[in-house]
Amino acid sequence: MRFGMGIIALLCVMLAASAVGANMLTNPGFEEGLNGWGFFGNVYHETTNPPQFVPYEGDGLVSMFGNWSGPYNVSGIYQEFPTSPGECYSLSAKSRHWSGDPMVGTGAPDFNWVVQKIVWFDATHTEIGGVESTILDGTFPTDVWFDNDPVIGTAPDGAVTVGAYILYIQPASDGGAAHIDMVDLEYLGPSATEPTTWGGIKQLYR
Repeated sequence: MRFGMGIIALLCVMLAASAVGANMLTNPGFEEGLNGWGFFGNVYHETTNPPQFVPYEGDGLVSMFGNWSGPYNVSGIYQEFPTSPGECYSLSAKSRHWSGDPMVGTGAPDFNWVVQKIVWFDATHTEIGGVESTILDGTFPTDVWFDNDPVIGTAPDGAVTVGAYILYIQPASDGGAAHIDMVDLEYLGPSATEPTTWGGIKQLYR
């Protein structure tokens, strides 16, 4: 018997409520620069010197902004791990909208925005599923760290890799930076039901 993704997602939420997993990520607070992270586009490690860079915790953070290289260009950071269909994960990150380089506009789809995204890939490293949420855009108050709710999802049929991605999407040529700290990817356990293939998933903006 096959179940819809709504039921599987609910089971993952139940797992999240009952289990406290360890963070899978290397260097989640960027205390060691970008060690352990893949990255592309305009991504920079910042510290408390100069003092306008105020980490959520510790001494390091990541600053991200657009590439001014055409519509819907993207900067991003990521880490990837082996997985199997039916395995559940949660992803969350802290985000800050800095007044020294503010984002403008109302976010997606016409103005810059930032997402936290769990991505699943098949054996050819083709994206076959994902779940995401917006963690920053021009409507967020400045100079405040946001403790964003996690996104939670389960790996679909054919998944062999799970990725934790933070993506800064620039639809046009607007400026503004996003500060990111304390990214957390947790394995919540296997789903109690058989996973099903996801349809209509947004592809990575690359």
